Amino acid sequence: MKGPSLHQVQYPAQRMSQTMQRALNLLQMDNAELSGLLIEEAACNPHVQVTLPMPEDPAPVRKHKHWGTPGLMAGAADFDPDRMGAEATGLYAHVQAQVGLLFQTANERAIAEVFIAALDLSGWLGETVEEVARSAGCAPEKAEQVLRRLQGVEPTGLFARSLAECLRLQLAEAQALDVPMQHLLDNLPALARGDTALLLDRCGVDAPELGRMVTLLRSLDPKPGAQFDSAPAPRRAPDLIVSRDSQDRWQVVMNRASTPEVQVAHLAEPSSKEGLETARWLERTLSRRNQMILRVAGYAIAFQHAFLEQGPTRLKPLTNAEVGAALGLHETTVGRIRNGLLMQLPERVVTLDAFFGRGRVACRNGGSLAGDAIAAILTTLVAAEPPKAPLTDAQLVDALALRGITMSRRTLANWRKRAGIGTASERK
Repeated sequence: MKGPSLHQVQYPAQRMSQTMQRALNLLQMDNAELSGLLIEEAACNPHVQVTLPMPEDPAPVRKHKHWGTPGLMAGAADFDPDRMGAEATGLYAHVQAQVGLLFQTANERAIAEVFIAALDLSGWLGETVEEVARSAGCAPEKAEQVLRRLQGVEPTGLFARSLAECLRLQLAEAQALDVPMQHLLDNLPALARGDTALLLDRCGVDAPELGRMVTLLRSLDPKPGAQFDSAPAPRRAPDLIVSRDSQDRWQVVMNRASTPEVQVAHLAEPSSKEGLETARWLERTLSRRNQMILRVAGYAIAFQHAFLEQGPTRLKPLTNAEVGAALGLHETTVGRIRNGLLMQLPERVVTLDAFFGRGRVACRNGGSLAGDAIAAILTTLVAAEPPKAPLTDAQLVDALALRGITMSRRTLANWRKRAGIGTASERK
């Protein structure tokens, strides 16, 4: 069986082969969905060897200097959440602000402060309960009670002592922690190395159900504290990472921490010729999938350089057809690729779809901006307007004209509505 190429030409739907449909389905999957599918395939085909990267369990952390609270530890100072929040930033400010709501006694708050000091930036604990208990001068049982309450802090998964516990807390919140899933969490090393025979036996499920469980597991956030370094991020790990190279140019790579890998297992006695060919096809097709994703994403970030450098007000129009024509792909292939993929930028996580600006507004310099950019500009103008004298549509038209963007009041009103901005009278 010869695997198909992912380089698409247009086929009538009724003539499309089953193999081609499988290739197209792989294109539009994110890494979490792909992991589940590959585990299901590996559970049915011994020639398919899957490797799923997993975050390592937390290493011991250094205490943060701003967590020195001798007054609290001695029980000699009142808890002041405003003061404590002002001393901390990001993740630490977030969790410390909730300590006063969760704990009523100075002793419990003091123990909670020691747990907070043991957090690493991923939101995991870098110390054991016994180590925290010794630092806080309390019994391990008491420290365990405080930890259980701290694990109720949002986002779920903070204060976990391991990857398995982080995922278990999130599954429990989603009411998805059944017995098979608990067994899967108990066997994460087997999942990482793709030991599907062991997983099927331990979890007591069939291959399709195991694939569904893995998809769910990989859609969770393994490092819930990381989002506090930037804007709130989607829960699952991103598929792509955008950064600057050594020459300060933007580049995009697959996220190795979430991208599954497939290899062909050459058995001493092949189970079947078809199984071996399927494994080879999967290996080739996934390699082409990743290459094609990087081509589309690379073109998008190069085209939207100003958007990356200066923000959403500089987003330009970009369509599937334009990208397809530049790369020699069919526009439907581009559409499948951009659907659902997450990109980690230096400051935030966005979808690949965010680089495809919708709408087109001409500028006097001969260029154009996407409708999303117009909405962002209007949002910026309205945010800076005097509260008692909000800008009218006519004034917004004049403000856009100063930026080289000409449009009628009627068009302006349409973009204002799309941006969710009310009229001047409604904003008073």
